[in-house]
Amino acid sequence: MHAACRCSLVVVPESSQSMRDAAERVLDRMALLNRRSRAFAATVAQRSGLQPAQVQLLFALYRASECRVADLAEQQLVDPSVASRQIASLEKAGLIARRSDPEDGRATLVSLTEAGLDRLRVLRRLHVRAAADALADWPLEHVDRLAADLEVLIGGIEHAHANFAGLEPDNELQEQHA
Repeated sequence: MHAACRCSLVVVPESSQSMRDAAERVLDRMALLNRRSRAFAATVAQRSGLQPAQVQLLFALYRASECRVADLAEQQLVDPSVASRQIASLEKAGLIARRSDPEDGRATLVSLTEAGLDRLRVLRRLHVRAAADALADWPLEHVDRLAADLEVLIGGIEHAHANFAGLEPDNELQEQHA
């Protein structure tokens, strides 16, 4: 949760139609970027003999270094049984290792093996190369500004998510769902 976030909803004033229009354009562009990125990631995963979800799991394990299966499932927004199946296939491929959690014998800790790290390095190089190709015609200062702007956007999204998650259910959303 963003440090400044304490579930105080920031409401865009009704008079700010131009901000809502701009936000809608940003959402549309983010959705398109997400689709294109996922398509590329799926191609890279397929060429490496993995499923996209397995690649995501490898990257998540790299960031975490070692974690419980349940924590990994929560981070990946999947059911623990789904994460367990993905982990089993990656373990069979020699890319991850499991061990009992010394603090809780019922839990399992997972981490990358050397082979998993090697595979991840190759995947990362392919992703970085694709990003560099996409940005090749950009001046370096624009790329730096994009990275900085994305950091600000990510912080704003985390803040908005924390605010939204802490709110009572929205009547408008419930009416649409009914």
